[in-house]
Parts: sequence; C-alpha cells; structure tokens
Amino acid sequence: MTTINASKPPLLFEFLGLEERQVLISLAKGREELSVIARLEDFYGAALSFDSVVEDEAAIFQLLTLIHYHFLFATACHLRCHLSEAFASTRVAIDAALIAAHIIDDRALQVAYVKREKPFDNLMRHVGQRIKAGETLPHRLVPLLVKQYKLISTFASHADVNSFVHRIRTTREDGKITWMGVEYFQFSHDDAARKSQAFAIFHTFVMVLDIFADFLVLEKKAVPEQWKEDLHKLGAQLQVRARGLKAEARPDGGTSES
Repeated sequence: MTTINASKPPLLFEFLGLEERQVLISLAKGREELSVIARLEDFYGAALSFDSVVEDEAAIFQLLTLIHYHFLFATACHLRCHLSEAFASTRVAIDAALIAAHIIDDRALQVAYVKREKPFDNLMRHVGQRIKAGETLPHRLVPLLVKQYKLISTFASHADVNSFVHRIRTTREDGKITWMGVEYFQFSHDDAARKSQAFAIFHTFVMVLDIFADFLVLEKKAVPEQWKEDLHKLGAQLQVRARGLKAEARPDGGTSES
C-alpha cells in the first residue's frame, strides 16, 4: 500500500487572512472587471428602483431581487478566487430568470410557483422538452440560459467528481503519487483565463436581466427604452470580449492553488 502525503488544510484565521489577500490581489489586477461590475450594477440599480409592487407581480420583483443578490455574491466569490462558488451562484440566478420568464408570460403561474406545482416541480425538464419539441418559449434567451445552466451544473452545483476534481493537485515520483492537495482557492496565473471566466459570468448576468427587459420597459415603464438598448450593447461587448480572452488564454487555463 502506498501512503500519500496530504496538504494540511488552513485554520479559520489562516483562511480569513487568505480571503483578504485574494480580494486585494483581485482588486489590484481586475480594473477592467471592476469597470464592468460598476456598469452592471447601474443596470440592476435602475431595474430595482421601483417604489411599489402590485400583489400579482410580487414574485417577479422578488426573483429580480434574488438575481441581483446572486450577481453581487457571484462577483464577490470570483474576487475571492472561489470560482466554483461563483458559477454555482450564477446557476441559481439562471434558475430564477427561467422561473420569472414563465411568470411574466403568464401571471397565473405565480400560484403554481408558490405551491411548486407543474411546471416548477421540474422546470428544467419541462423547458428542455419544449425546446426539443420546437414549441414557443416565454423568452428568446431561454435556450441559451438552459445551455449555460447545464454547462455550469457539470462542475459547480453538486458533490459529483467534476465538482472538485479540478481542485486536486498532485506530485508524482517514479510514476506514483507522493503528495496530494485540494485547493481552497481557485485562480488562474494566466490573466486572460482569469478575465475570460469573469466575463462569462458578467455576460450571463446581462442575459438574466434581459429576461425582465420588456416587462420593465413596456409594462412597468420603470426604465426607458434606452436602458434596454444599452443593456443589449453591453451584452454584445461582453460576449466579444469573453471570446477574445478565451482565445488568448493558455490551453490549461493556468489554474493554480492558493
């Protein structure tokens, strides 16, 4: 039997010190990302600037508020170099947006949502079947968000092997593993890879907010038409930038431990 030496996990105060260090490094290196975060926060701030909500639209605004929370949390996780947690939070936001898309399309579905009845008892299966059947969907971005949801789910939402295998680092001697460590922090030494991950998250949160655009502009008149146009422009810019960064990144992504 081969004995494998394992890395010693950090103690609580050690971990808190590492958290602070990661944030400071991210703030110093992520000026481009911080600029985008500020722009996104302006869009969400305008969308949430309502004074009152009627009862049959309460769930829509609650879901929008939940999404904003996860935008903040996912961003904070990424700055702290917790990549899996950032994507897991983004996954929740996608789920909330898909629910909102259905309720915006049919307000009566609020009751089913509260009671967790069809289609909300298994929304992803329901939406997947509608996409496969070529049926009309409540929003044009639903297929893209479902695709992103499935991609994120493979490594950021459960205790499956894929959720932690990318955290494991090993040292080998004579073909045998002599040391094994599990990363408490995840980041990329490759700057393009780190930024591409951030921009993928940002672009997702633009698409998620776009689910509410017509409702906010046309129905509630909470934001002007220009808000929607500017949101679409930002989404296009983020998509182009994310693709460019991904092309620049090293093949292995440069992921490293804390």
